[in-house]
Amino acid sequence: MAKTRTTSPARTTPSSAEAPSGVGLTEPKMPTGEQLAASLAQTGATAEPTQLPPGVEGAAAAVADAGVTGTWHSGVTVTALWSINEIRNAWMLVPAVGWRKLYNGTDGAFTALTTLASQARQTGSSISFREETNGMVYEIYLW
Repeated sequence: MAKTRTTSPARTTPSSAEAPSGVGLTEPKMPTGEQLAASLAQTGATAEPTQLPPGVEGAAAAVADAGVTGTWHSGVTVTALWSINEIRNAWMLVPAVGWRKLYNGTDGAFTALTTLASQARQTGSSISFREETNGMVYEIYLW
């Protein structure tokens, strides 16, 4: 009797050798130019904010005086979001800054930051955000 060979369906999960160790450690991949163009074309948002968040300059001065190493980025947009089925693991893509992970210390903070980043992405609105030395975003101001 002749043997027949069947092919198995493509794997959708990485093998244990490919998966990172630990929970919430997977990182996003940079979207292709076509993916980014298609994503931006869907928003159709062209309006820009007319005001900046209050005290951005004062906040930067206070940070310098206190010796805190956080960095503020103002007037930037969120062009993409990325998340995966892991505990509190979401990232936002900011042009000229790159992928930044949203703070994942508590459910409430993570939900709030994810919601603000999603709204900024959907509406094309500018944001100001604070990033710490660990590369995570701790604050987002959406106007």
